[in-house]
Formats: sequence, C-alpha cells, structure tokens
Amino acid sequence: QLSAARHANPLTFLPGNVAINAQIDKLLAAKTPFYVCYADLDHFKAYNDVYGYRKGDALIQLAAKILQNHCQLRGDFVGHIGGDDFVLLWLQGDWEARCRAIVAEFARQIPALFTAEHVLAGGYEAEDRQGRRVKHPLVSLSLGVLAVAPGQYHNPDEIASAATEAKKHAKQRIGNSYFLLNSAIKLRGAV
Repeated sequence: QLSAARHANPLTFLPGNVAINAQIDKLLAAKTPFYVCYADLDHFKAYNDVYGYRKGDALIQLAAKILQNHCQLRGDFVGHIGGDDFVLLWLQGDWEARCRAIVAEFARQIPALFTAEHVLAGGYEAEDRQGRRVKHPLVSLSLGVLAVAPGQYHNPDEIASAATEAKKHAKQRIGNSYFLLNSAIKLRGAV
C-alpha cells in the first residue's frame, strides 16, 4: 500500500506510470490478451486558461471518476499518466461498448463544468498556444484503443508507442470519440 501511495497521482489518487508499467509487464509475462485504452482530454489547455486550474482539476477528477466507473474490479486497471492523460487496461473483449459508455457519460456530465453561455455557444474564445484568440469547442474525450495479443509486444514502451498512435487517430475526430488501432486482431471473440 505504501508503494502504491508513493506512485499514485496526487490529484486523482490513481496509480501513476510506475504502477502502469508494472501492470503491463505482469500481463505481458502472463501472456494474457488485453486492451489498452489511452484516454486524453481535448482542448483542456484552453479550458484551464479560461476557467482556472481549480476547475481544471475538477475536470480531470471527473474524467478519472468516469473512467473508473467503466473498469471492473477484478482484472481491469485504470491509471493516471499525468495531466489530462489516463490509461485503462481491460481484460474483457467488450472494449467498444465500454468506449461508447465512457464518451456518452462524459458528454452528459461535462456541461456542468461550463457556464450556460458557453454550453449554448458550443464553446468559447481563448488564446491558442501561439497567443491568437480563437474559438475552442467544449472539452471532449478521445480514447485510443489497442488490442494486445500474446507475443505481439515485448515491453511497456512498445505498447505506449502503439497506444499513443491510437490516441492520435481518436483525436483527429471531432468531439468525444474512440478509435481501435488494430481492428484486425481478434481477442476472446471481440472486435
């Protein structure tokens, strides 16, 4: 418990990178098929700039709670990489149903963290990273999913690279979205 607490993210109390990598190593060593879901908030920086870091923290905590709601106690894992990035490890093959449920729950709950004016407008103006004033949409959630078959990957770094690629594809879509990087792989009759 002491080790888990030492490596937990202080904002969400979810396991951090050390525990995430240890869990992936454990699954790889056991030759267990699993799914990695890399979750990332879209347009979070603009939200943090407009609403302040306390509201930003509340948004990250909401995302953590929603992700935890879609992990089963036995075998599944949710960790907080840092900032607005999370990783979920699922042993069951129902990845698509979980992704649909996660983005639907996020879409239902996110308006409560915005002013009514911003919700009605579908966004707000804020400076971008270059200092230009632009309209940003409401924060959305992107989920990049990677199916991991036994022997396909050899370490957490390889999985992190592939999951990052899946996340990039999800972020190319507008709004709350999910994307499975390697849909040709079938695990436990899923996909």
